[in-house]
Amino acid sequence: MAFAALTLCSAAFFCGCSDDDENSNNQDGGGGTQTEERNWSEDNGVKAADNLLFEGNVIGNGDQEFVFKGKQTLPKGTYTLRGWVYIANGSELTIEPGTVIRGDKKTKAALIVERGGKLWARGTANAPIVFTSAAEKGNRKPGDWGGLIICGQAPHNAGEAQIEGGPRTKHGGSNPADNSGALSYVRIEFAGYPFQTDKEINGLTLGSVGNGTQLDHIQVSYSNDDSFEWFGGTVNAKYLIAYKGWDDDFDTDNGFCGNVQ
Repeated sequence: MAFAALTLCSAAFFCGCSDDDENSNNQDGGGGTQTEERNWSEDNGVKAADNLLFEGNVIGNGDQEFVFKGKQTLPKGTYTLRGWVYIANGSELTIEPGTVIRGDKKTKAALIVERGGKLWARGTANAPIVFTSAAEKGNRKPGDWGGLIICGQAPHNAGEAQIEGGPRTKHGGSNPADNSGALSYVRIEFAGYPFQTDKEINGLTLGSVGNGTQLDHIQVSYSNDDSFEWFGGTVNAKYLIAYKGWDDDFDTDNGFCGNVQ
């Protein structure tokens, strides 16, 4: 284990963790006016575009895999995530505080940051960013959707590896200071859909993420697999909560050497 220190906080973190608790002022079903214009391309045989929003408030085109190639900001609102949506090398997605993203079970929804991509998800104590199940309140369960994966180019003791859980993404490199963006004041709930036997995505999976990445004030609740898992990497993190996950709360592998407190 590479934890210099690990603070296990109480479950009374920001905005609670009940499946009936989303941001109460965030039920408008969308994120304001969004253009449907996009430029299509392909990325290793997968459809790609520079706009990841469809039907106004749907992230992903509904295919099992979709690649986002561009820079885009999601205004505060409620969105549905469908399929495996990759944030490709050189691309950046920014999510505004107070946003709720609901993962679709049928399409095994997951958001995946690839090497060289960046996710900027900086919520606040009063307006966290919430990734949760698309099921109705009261019917949400662990494994309702995939989860959040971040892959970087920091060292990994195998050099390079395929990320756990099924997606195409590889991780690992030689840059300890690699930057994959920021997660701050973020909740992740009811993740861990089992794509195959013993191939669940964790609540938050971190593959070779570098210490240029910001991770703080993150709560993972009701995960069907590990709440947090690091595969190599150097990223530091603080103020983490794992609540009622079905496997490990905190798991490290492949030479992870960051500090967690």
